[in-house]
Amino acid sequence: MAALVLRIKFPPTYPLIYKTLRIDANLTVSEAVVYIAETLNIPTESTIGLYLPDEKRWLDDDTPLSSYDSLQDVEHIEYKSKTKSGDDSSQKKQDCACTIL
Repeated sequence: MAALVLRIKFPPTYPLIYKTLRIDANLTVSEAVVYIAETLNIPTESTIGLYLPDEKRWLDDDTPLSSYDSLQDVEHIEYKSKTKSGDDSSQKKQDCACTIL
C-alpha cells in the first residue's frame, strides 16, 4: 500500500485548522474525503472536495490520489465545500422602501 502524508487545512467553521494524515494513495479523491471525515469524526457532505491552493484547482472526485504527482510536494491541501462560501447572491436582496426627505 502506497501512502501519502498530507497536511489538510479545514474551513474556519470546523473544530480544527490543520491535521496531518497518512492516506492510501490508491483511494479516489471522494473516498479520501470520506476517509478524512471518518478518521477525524467530522461531518461529510456531497459538496466537500479537496483543493490544491498552490495550483488553484480542485482534485477530480473519481481520480486516485496517486495520479496527482504534485501532492507529495504541496505544503497543504484544503478540505472544503465546492460551493462558494460567503456568496451573498444566494440570498434575496431586499430593496429599501424608505423615502429620505
